[in-house]
Amino acid sequence: MPNPSRRDCAVDRRKFIGAVGAAGVAGFAGCLNSLPGGDGDGEDGIEYWTLFGGGDGDAMESMVDQYNEEHDTQINRQRQPWDEYYDKLYTALSGGSAPDLAIIHTSQLAAYRDHLQPLGDLIDDSTADDYVDSIWSMTETGDDRLALPLDTHPAGFYYNKDIFEEAGLDPESPPETHEEFSEACDAIAENTDYNAFGPTPYGGFELIRTYFMFLRQTGGQLLNDDNTQAAFDTDTGVEVAEYLANVSGEWGWDSPEISDNRWEKEFRSGQLGIIQNGTWFYGVAADADFEFGMFEPFVYPDGDEEYTWADSHTIAIPRDPDRSEEETQGALEAAIWLTQEPDTWGTEAGHLPASESILESDELRDTDVWKKTLSTYYEMAQNDQLAYQPRIESMTDYQDPLWENLAEIYSQNLSPEEGISNAAEEINSTLE
Repeated sequence: MPNPSRRDCAVDRRKFIGAVGAAGVAGFAGCLNSLPGGDGDGEDGIEYWTLFGGGDGDAMESMVDQYNEEHDTQINRQRQPWDEYYDKLYTALSGGSAPDLAIIHTSQLAAYRDHLQPLGDLIDDSTADDYVDSIWSMTETGDDRLALPLDTHPAGFYYNKDIFEEAGLDPESPPETHEEFSEACDAIAENTDYNAFGPTPYGGFELIRTYFMFLRQTGGQLLNDDNTQAAFDTDTGVEVAEYLANVSGEWGWDSPEISDNRWEKEFRSGQLGIIQNGTWFYGVAADADFEFGMFEPFVYPDGDEEYTWADSHTIAIPRDPDRSEEETQGALEAAIWLTQEPDTWGTEAGHLPASESILESDELRDTDVWKKTLSTYYEMAQNDQLAYQPRIESMTDYQDPLWENLAEIYSQNLSPEEGISNAAEEINSTLE
């Protein structure tokens, strides 16, 4: 699951208005009115926008089908292309063509705050008890609750058991410490023809996840407390970047080539020993022609906190002045049902559900996905090991300069000192 907020698919308020203008917004909104079910009037059911494809899309389709079989009011699911989703959603919200329900990542909630229906007056205090505490709290957005969490999808490390065995490692004993991790990667690099470790699954953008994870483990932050300046331009921030540079350089665990989906393709084809990826990767790994295992990320050499990168899918109700209270209540009840009733999101999509009752159910815990990955992710969630990136109005303001420089560092084109300094300088200039 590539991050949805990368530069080529993100539209924030300032950039959107600047690029399109008020007349353009109105014109584009007119186009969107031709999309099926975009009027939000509820007369034809509940309009629900998602961005899920592949196994995630199949799982969500199954959930909606189940809802429609059990309810008189029907959900009309509209799947938008992943890399266009937030652009289209923001345009729809700005142009008055809001759906009744929409999937929004927790990392994107701040950008859409003004366009979402606050839920504080619609749900009671006991609602929180139905969700895992750490996931519920991480999807709060300040003054009011804007969405219900569907899941959390943290990052973990997946590994190829056949490569472990060929390298002389015990495939049933994955590394638990950074020393063991280094020994495993060295063994793969020295004893096989495969790359040992891919710290990013899809491209340079996801290097942020591994960098952020190690940074938080050492007590570091990406931004300062009021999100107005970079906070990673420190000795520790440079050292973490140097660790990534060593993976593709001095240590020889990987090549310095940055290209889209290289690492995922290598892992799927049995050419990569260990890869960082999220909950959604279970289906891909399970379909591979080798046995895989998964373990929680080790703690960075100078760190003392067991954090991993995480984000969540949430279901929000976009504002619509033409929607009646009854229709809003219907949309809310559908959102509660989708996040609380079917176990499909865990059993088929492989994400860690936010619902306590689903997580405690035998239907989920008896599955292979629970035994092979979700039980480990659940333990991480229970132990408050989930670290969510800072949420600001335009995530690209700090993500793009950081990942672009991390990619240059990983490619051996920039020193860690220079890359981190460049990223911090650009971020500070943008945020000030």
